[in-house]
Amino acid sequence: MSSRKQIYEIMYKRATDESQLEWHREEIPMFVGKAVAQVVRRGKALDLGCGTGVHSLYLAQQGFRVTAIDFVSSALDFARKRANEAGVEIQFVHADILEWETPDHFDLIIDSGCLHSMRGDSRKRYKVQLLKWLDPSSLYGLLHFAKRHFFDFGLVGPQRKTREDIERFFAPELRLTEFYAETGKKPLNQYLFLAKDQ
Repeated sequence: MSSRKQIYEIMYKRATDESQLEWHREEIPMFVGKAVAQVVRRGKALDLGCGTGVHSLYLAQQGFRVTAIDFVSSALDFARKRANEAGVEIQFVHADILEWETPDHFDLIIDSGCLHSMRGDSRKRYKVQLLKWLDPSSLYGLLHFAKRHFFDFGLVGPQRKTREDIERFFAPELRLTEFYAETGKKPLNQYLFLAKDQ
């Protein structure tokens, strides 16, 4: 088990409810709402690192057939409970996205805090996996910690990247279509990408 997974397992197991998780938010980020508004066909959606299922539930309520994946079983327990209470069907997958295989392609893929917890080769493997699941004209939405200044490396915790870093990382296969910058103590930038015809 990776140290990253161990840390999340411990944090989720200690939480008696979602409010005890530092990163938990009930609000739907702007990029998710914008992405939903742009997808004409309510087809398949994939929530990467779904956590407690807030975004998965929202996508399902908007008419998508949702697959929600997380490598922490306790996170999926929270997410299943949320879906059951809402009477919504979501396919939950307990797996590491870097190893998970599916023949499915998705109209919309969102990531609200998964990629920025990865380092080194894991980030490269993430992109390879992501590109397998996208079709031309699929949308990909990302929430990622922002780099506040040149020396803001984030040696511990989430990786911090500039808009240019993120845009360069996903080029040439994905094209940035919308960007929303956040400021504050923990700035989180929001991105929408369109998969390009290869």
